[in-house]
Amino acid sequence: MLEIKQEQKIAPILTQRLKQAIQLLQLSRLELVEAIEEELKENPVLEIEEKEEEQREEEGSLKEDLIEFLEKYSPSEDYGEYEEKEAPDYERVLRKGQSLRDYLRWQISLSDFNPLERQAAEWVIENIDDNGYLVCDLEEIADESGFRKELVSSVIEKIKKLDPPGVCARDLKECILLQYKANDEEDPLFELVLKKYFELLKDGKIKEISRKTGLPVEKVREIHDKLKSFDPKPGRNFAEEATIYVVPDVYVVKKDDGFDVVLNDEELPELRISKYYLDLYASGKVDQETRRFIRNKIKQAEWFIKSLEQRRKTLYLVAKSIVRFQEEFMRKGIRYLRPLTLKDVAMDVGVHESTVSRITTNKYMSTPFGTYEMKFFFPQKIGKESGGNVSADSVMNLLKELVEKEDKKNPLTDDEIAKILKEKYGIKIARRTVVKYREQLGIGSSRERRRRS
Repeated sequence: MLEIKQEQKIAPILTQRLKQAIQLLQLSRLELVEAIEEELKENPVLEIEEKEEEQREEEGSLKEDLIEFLEKYSPSEDYGEYEEKEAPDYERVLRKGQSLRDYLRWQISLSDFNPLERQAAEWVIENIDDNGYLVCDLEEIADESGFRKELVSSVIEKIKKLDPPGVCARDLKECILLQYKANDEEDPLFELVLKKYFELLKDGKIKEISRKTGLPVEKVREIHDKLKSFDPKPGRNFAEEATIYVVPDVYVVKKDDGFDVVLNDEELPELRISKYYLDLYASGKVDQETRRFIRNKIKQAEWFIKSLEQRRKTLYLVAKSIVRFQEEFMRKGIRYLRPLTLKDVAMDVGVHESTVSRITTNKYMSTPFGTYEMKFFFPQKIGKESGGNVSADSVMNLLKELVEKEDKKNPLTDDEIAKILKEKYGIKIARRTVVKYREQLGIGSSRERRRRS
């Protein structure tokens, strides 16, 4: 019985610590700095390691078993160091915000969509407007794409479960219902009024709803207030491509024999366990309650330091793997970006796909050809007639080059671009895809380009 009780006590602690370790993986640099500062405030045993104090000799009064873990968790991996002449410019780099469609594609690449569903999902995503609404009906998408209605319907329902809540709704009523369901809350009255009297609720007809339902006016007013808490345009936060400032988490440095990966540890302090509290715990001069408190805080600090080191190691290994897979890009530029999946890197590093997903979220890599979010290196693949695949980003880069070199008085049409890509580069894509890539690049139609020339 004693062992069972102990396991029951230990399990929640382990779960909480594992959650913390997982959360640390997906934090951005700024969020990580904030998390460290918060932990330093909450745990008096944890402190920033001062370099000048590292040379001090350990006092013999400390028990060895309390000091050993300090050595055990000191970084042992070589994550690369710059020589002074190689030190990168830490200037912040401008990048564009992520579009709603790209955000949905990214989630789909991580979800349980099979290859056929992913193809159908692309057609659905292209018919979602900037506010997050599905602007074509099921039959129209099925007719255009050639996919069965049942498949398209199933894919639409799966996309509705993605983030942001409310996406892929056909109208405002469905958008609100999707957000309500995503909250995992149960409010039968709200759901009933929303479904049966949505138009009246939307227009603020409180008394009329009260009369029809028999509900008190105050209750209907609460339901109306709740309605206003939902976002009527869930995609609008993605609509504008806001310029943001970023600091690379990883630097890729070209060497004679290849590339080095170096982590940017600037502004990230090294942590250690306070010698004062170790001495206090080892002295035996404190009561049992204080001793228990110090021991718990030491274990908490130990786990936090281990989690930070694991995050650092995972980031380094995943970055190294990406550079190995995308070495042609590192040497020659975006045209040579190859298709890559989370699974490829996960298998190479020996971790789960979800770990790769988390460690590449909100992280940036500085390369010889610019700074990119790490998930940029996992592009979609497009088939080539000669066999093999090419990334969507590479095709977009080719499209951009074709437009830049075209006769300005006689610009290329979308059909002509598709034909050139097929005949010259062996890349077969539909005219619709050319239009999509052109619009993503901010390039106008041939008519608009001719008008500007």
